[in-house]
Order: sequence, then structure tokens, then C-alpha cells
Amino acid sequence: MRRRDWLPAALGLAASPALRAAPPLRVIYPRPPREVDPRHWYPLQLLEMALQASGVSFELQPSADIMVQSRSLLEVAAGNEAVHIAWSMTSREREQRLLPVRIPLYRGLYGWRLLLVQRDSLERWSQVRSLDDLRKLELIQGHDWPDTEILRANGIKVNPASTADARINMLRAGRGAGYPRSVLEIWEEQGRQRDWARIEPRLALHYPTAMYYFVRPGDTRLAGLVERGLNRLLADGRFEQHFEQVYRGDLRQAGLRHRRVIQLSNPLLPPQTPLDRKELWYRPA
Repeated sequence: MRRRDWLPAALGLAASPALRAAPPLRVIYPRPPREVDPRHWYPLQLLEMALQASGVSFELQPSADIMVQSRSLLEVAAGNEAVHIAWSMTSREREQRLLPVRIPLYRGLYGWRLLLVQRDSLERWSQVRSLDDLRKLELIQGHDWPDTEILRANGIKVNPASTADARINMLRAGRGAGYPRSVLEIWEEQGRQRDWARIEPRLALHYPTAMYYFVRPGDTRLAGLVERGLNRLLADGRFEQHFEQVYRGDLRQAGLRHRRVIQLSNPLLPPQTPLDRKELWYRPA
């Protein structure tokens, strides 16, 4: 066989379609409820941006079933193929079961809470000025939320419920004086109850926390790609630009620098939380 004939044959393996291009990385995320449009879903938008910035070829796919947060975390922890990545507020327990990407998606703003209250209770709330005052009241939270444990650790009474409807019904029935919600989500919540609910106008609660992407235990490749992409978005300003585009209006309405802030401790915060990276956290100007 002449040299020019056997050289392509010898290299045929390297030139085969299977080896020319690796298949794209398939990433399954929790399918949202039907009322959520994935095209405008901030954590999914940011995930897609991060994977694009990482330089990997990928395909994002929703899970077969709609998944609430608690189920998506269980599925990720199980390490099966139902879902590969989810996002949630961090805690020591969650970081033991799951692999976190320690870049706060919402710049720590899930630890900045305003209070949804009954319209007729605003006068009562005007007397609340300190943590000691707050401890005289009972607040409503999700039964499996880290926030519930955080509030209780600060001596605040909590009446938990498992569903969003149940929490709203409890507040309306007076089975709790207030319902703390992140500054990024309370406006939509109040808008659905505008006939009887108000956002308390003077107070904010604050505790350090972070909402992270979590991946399956041992999936260091996906965790590394997402972290690399997020850091590139931070470095070139696209992270903050996108965040501001989505949440500028909510933060303007919140007016955090004009509120009395009640500081709470967070005993659930893992020691690895990157509090020293100032560029990761929102600070009221």
C-alpha cells in the first residue's frame, strides 16, 4: 500500500464523526409550575448564561415532572437522572447532602425580608422597632424552609405551613402577624392579595444567606463548569447587568436604605460561605 493510501486509513478513527465532536452536555433542571414561563425565569436564564460562558456545548432540558423545590433537592441528592441541578437557599445540612456552587444567584437578597401583613394591622406593626418587639409576635413561613429555623434560632415564634395557599390563608385568618418574604418576591405576592394585604412600610429583616445552584454529589464537572461560567459573568459585568435588568424595579420599591433593619443571625450558614467576596453581595446604597 502506498503511503498516501494508508495514511488516511490509519487516521480514520480520529476522523470518525463520533470522535470529531463530543456530544453536548445534557443538563436537566426542575420543570417549573405551568404559570412560570421558563424564558423569563431568572435562575434558568442565569444558568444558561453561565454554561454559555463556560465554553461547553450543552443542552438544557426540563425534568419529566413538575418539581417543587423540596422534591428537586431530593432528586438531586439521590444522584439519579431525573434532575441534575436545582437551586435553593443554602444550609449546613444541604451542603452535606449536595454539591454547592458557592456563588449567590440573588446576591444575598433572599436574606433581605419585608413583611406581608394584614392591612388592618399596620398600626400594630408601627410599634415594632427591635428584635425584642418582633419576638412578641408570631410569623408565618414554609415548614421546610431554612428561614423557619433561622427565625426560631433568633427567638421568633413561627407558625409554619407546607403550601403557599395555606400560608396566605393563615395570614388572612390572623394565625400569624406577618409573612416575611424576600424583597424580590413580595411584590407579586402582595399584588395577588391587594384587597386586604399590605407590605409593612418601615421594617426589613436581614440575615446573611445565599441561594446557590446545587448539583448531584460527586458531579464535579457540572459544578466546575457552572462556577467557571458564573465567575466569567461576574468578571465582565454581565452578571450584575442581568440582575439589575430583572430586579431594578423591585429594589427601588423596597427602599432598603430608608427602612429600619432588624439584624438576625444565621446559625445555618456554612463556614465556607464566601462573605469576603464583596462583589457577590448586594448592599443597599
